[in-house]
Amino acid sequence: MKYYNSILKKFLILIFGTSLSIAELTFDINWVPYVSYYISSVDVTTGKSEVPIFSAVLDPGDDEYEISIEFSIYINSEELGVDDYLIRLNTPFPFTITDKIVISNLDLDKNTNSITNINGQIIDIGSMEFEAMDFGDAADLLTSILLSGQLPNGTYTFSMIVTPVGGEPLGEPHIITITNQDLLQIISPGGSLADTTFNEIYTSYPVFQWSSDVCNIPGGCEYFIRVAEYKSDEHSSTEQAIEGVTVLPLDQTLGFTLVGSEVSTYRYPTDSGDLLPGKTYVWQVRKDMPTTSGTEQLLSDIAVFKVKDFSASGNTSLEVGDNSPTGMLLRSIIGDEFADRLFGEGGELAGMYTNGNITLNGERVDISAIQSLVSSGVPASDENGNNTFRPMEVLSVQVEN
Repeated sequence: MKYYNSILKKFLILIFGTSLSIAELTFDINWVPYVSYYISSVDVTTGKSEVPIFSAVLDPGDDEYEISIEFSIYINSEELGVDDYLIRLNTPFPFTITDKIVISNLDLDKNTNSITNINGQIIDIGSMEFEAMDFGDAADLLTSILLSGQLPNGTYTFSMIVTPVGGEPLGEPHIITITNQDLLQIISPGGSLADTTFNEIYTSYPVFQWSSDVCNIPGGCEYFIRVAEYKSDEHSSTEQAIEGVTVLPLDQTLGFTLVGSEVSTYRYPTDSGDLLPGKTYVWQVRKDMPTTSGTEQLLSDIAVFKVKDFSASGNTSLEVGDNSPTGMLLRSIIGDEFADRLFGEGGELAGMYTNGNITLNGERVDISAIQSLVSSGVPASDENGNNTFRPMEVLSVQVEN
């Protein structure tokens, strides 16, 4: 991996690349990773680019070489029935290089007729030959682009090829798969404001879980989270609450707390604002995605949960049996009536208490994992193969000595 300071300072983004050579001719290329590509970033009538897609260095060493170059973007989308070049630019004849050349896609379009080496020497390369996709033969692709402004789902091959006269082409294709990044779904804890009783949790340090599309770029996309208290006498909506004073982050100037890249869980930190028993809270996740139009942000829906207050008066579950967080969770799963029979006077578990150890499919798990199953359901797939959740159902309960 090789980095160029000038590119980092200008664009503040990570780049990655390859290095290939023939004899003394060295060709280093670095591709800039994006989640989405906006069609406005490339003029399909001229091939001119407005954002960096690659940066390359050609170094002939102590020799001179006659070379030709070609830059292309190829699209394969079964969904839209497209398998063709989006654009292709190439030099009409070989040209001679004697010194190092730094070149990027920003330097190339159909009007390009020269490039400059590191010593400032202008090299005539002739008028670039240019071809572009005929959108008249790709009506579905054109419609998709006009609706979203983005390149649609598909496999794209970006190529920058250098071919020395009498030698083999240099340059590995850069293949990316573009998928819609519109899924950001909260799994647990919480649900709607209408039923906070069902969305009660039994810990002040819950594990937040969500689901999203994978970002097919090095390092992935970054995720952020925020949590705020919902006060019915102050807030008219969950939106108003989440935009108010947050308990996470405590620093109100931040808005969100950075969780990390390509993660889908986050445990509430012990050094943040306390989540108090009996209080109702709202939370939301943000996903930041690098695109050719800048960083885009995707927000999840707002989920609501309530921290269980074990000291609340009128709590009939306190009268019988185990009232620890694990015990209360067990009660919520099997129901009060059955729990009273087990833990009540004369019951099989009378006088007994949970030790906090929970196993799922033979493996020890945190209480938050079971809370997730209770509040969100069991992961499943619908008839179309899409990820979904089905309500958890208790088939039987066994007591073992």
